[in-house]
This record gives sequence, structure tokens and C-alpha cells, in this order.
Amino acid sequence: MTAVTSEQVEETAAPAVDPAELVARARELAPLIRENAVKTEQDRRLAEEVVVALRDAGLFRLSTPTRFGGYDLKMSDLLATIAEVGKACGSAGWNLSIDTASTRFALNALPETALAEMFEGNPDAYVISTAHLSTTKAWRAEGGFRITGTFPWSSGCEIADWAYIPVVHVYDGDEQTADLVGVVVPMSDLKIERTWHTAGLAGSGTHTVVAEDVFVPERLAVPFSLTDLVGEDERDSMLIQGSAQSLAAIVGAAQGALEVTRQALDKKRPITYVNYEAAVDAPSVQLWFAEAAHLIESAHLHLREIGASLDGIPETQPVPWAERARIRMHQKSAQEKSRAGVEKLLDVVGGSAFALSNPLQRLWRDIAVMSRHTALNAPIIIEDYSRALLDIHPSVTLLY
Repeated sequence: MTAVTSEQVEETAAPAVDPAELVARARELAPLIRENAVKTEQDRRLAEEVVVALRDAGLFRLSTPTRFGGYDLKMSDLLATIAEVGKACGSAGWNLSIDTASTRFALNALPETALAEMFEGNPDAYVISTAHLSTTKAWRAEGGFRITGTFPWSSGCEIADWAYIPVVHVYDGDEQTADLVGVVVPMSDLKIERTWHTAGLAGSGTHTVVAEDVFVPERLAVPFSLTDLVGEDERDSMLIQGSAQSLAAIVGAAQGALEVTRQALDKKRPITYVNYEAAVDAPSVQLWFAEAAHLIESAHLHLREIGASLDGIPETQPVPWAERARIRMHQKSAQEKSRAGVEKLLDVVGGSAFALSNPLQRLWRDIAVMSRHTALNAPIIIEDYSRALLDIHPSVTLLY
């Protein structure tokens, strides 16, 4: 990998951006994102109006290096901005997290030549990351590799410029070798099969990407071996940092659900078959709303702790198992409290919360799907945390 000198960084660095300004930009986009939320869900991809608005606001360059004109935000600021977008639409927040996390993955794995090709003159390049070892193969070719296979669950693929594929088995003919390769591929070299049909997070565009004998030049590839993979005491936090960004979309959607419910109560919506003219006048509704608000605030506090913990950890630096498990336990708590808080909000609003015209039901469904992502698997997280606390080897996870 070609090192970047401080002179080069200084020469190409963009002016500093106040992270609070980026959160404010995200907040200003909320009406447009909400207005297009139904279209996003029906089209099973982020509405083009939203894509353009996010790009124009500079929100696709949050983790792009400053030497390419990006903002290179620290983790806590990334999480705050993603959460703000997630308030308006879970799919929009999720897609933003895919870009920020995938860009950071690529930055830590690819040579400078590849990064320059991706971001030079295009700091707003949208990057996805996707992998599926059992359905993909690579072969060495003159000057690079040839990749064939399918990559399901590729969120944001229809709006992406690049696909970062961190790991593919290298074959010699029909025989799998001990070699692996990570590559980055222009989306124009790949095909998309629209396979994403879900009850929630439908607008995330998590379709299947297909590579049909795609040639990847050496400058866009990083070969490695099974022997390069590390044990449980030497793992870095890269994937945990990625899942933290996905979590921000969940917490943001819960905060958005709280705002929607407050607006409904402020309109003095009636509550039937009781002595109160408006639901908000009932102490039971007030208490239930307060409990929901506290759960969602607690989720946000867990998210802030995650951001603070990760701010000081380079993604490629080994992190002790107990610390990784502790951070992931905060992730579990944040997503569970987000879900629990929104469940109470549904009780507050009642049956009308499930009308398709009510954004609360869409946020509820989005959270239900987002929080079941394998990286946020609550039972596995608590099992691994318990083993780490008691020093019971091995870890039950292979990557985290």
C-alpha cells in the first residue's frame, strides 16, 4: 500500500466541517425524506429525490477521506448524523449507514491506488460492502482476478457507485485453495437481481448483486490467505464499528417514532369509550408515553457510549475480547430498548397506528427488520459477552 504523506493530505484536504452542521443538514432534509418514504418502500429502493438530496447535502462524503474532499468524521459524529436521517425513514438511515461503513471498510483494506480511483474527483461516491463465500469464486488471471457469483442482501446496490467485496475464495480450476482475495468493483460491472421483498426496511434496496466472470485488475484487489485471519484475542473492531453505524439508523427510527407519536397527541386525538376527550388527557397515556420516551432515550445513551468507546480505537487495531463483547452488549441494549419503546408508542396511539397512512407503523416495521440483522443478533451477543466476562474460551463468534 502506498503511504500518503502529510504534505499530500494538507494539499488536498477539504475545509473542516462542523459535525453539528451536518446534523442540521440532515434535519432539514427530514420533510423531503418523509414525503418520499412511501415511494421508497413501494419501489424497494431509496427514492431518487432522496438520493439526490443526500448527495447534494454532502451526506455521502461523511467517511470519505479529507484528501479526496470528504469529511472523515469520527464515529460519534457519524452516529449522530445517521440517526438524524433515520428519524425520517428507516431505509434512508440504513442506506446512509451502508455507505459510511462500507467506505471505512474499504479505506482500511485497499491500496491507495484503489482509493484514488474510487474517490478522486468524486468524494460523494456511494459504496456498498457485500460478501457471500458459499456462492462466489475467484480465479487468478493475467493482471488480476476473475470473479463469479451472487451476493445476496446487498443494501443500497441500486444507488451505489462501487461494491467492496472483502473476501472471496480463490480457486485453481475446480479446487478451492487456501488463498482469498478482497476486491472493489464498479457497480457498472455487476448486475442486480431485485430479490428484496420484506415486511420492513423494504426501501433499503437490499437486492442480490451478480458477478458474471468480472475481471478485477490487481490495483483493485488485495490477496491474502486463511493464515492471515486472526484469533479471538487479536481481532479488530472494524465490523463492530460497521454494525454501530447500522444501529444508529435503528435508534434514529425509534426517535422518529417518538416524534410522530408526540405530534399525534398534540393534535388532541380522541380516545374512545372513556371519560377523557383527548388521549393526552389520560394519565395512563401520559405514563405510557413517558416510559416509551425513557426507553428510547436509554437506547440513545447506549449509542453514545458506543460512539465514545469507538472514537479512540483505530478500526484495524486489535481490541481485547472482553472490550469487544462489552461494546456489542451496548449494541444489544440499544436495539432492544428501541424496539420496546416503539411497542409502547403503538399502545399509546392504538389501532390507528397501523393504518398504512401512519408513518409510525412503517418505522416500527423497519426497526423490527433492522434490529434482526446478523451483526446485531441479541442472543449471540449476550452469549458471547457472558463467555468473555467469565473467560470461557472459545468465543462463539468468528468475526466480532
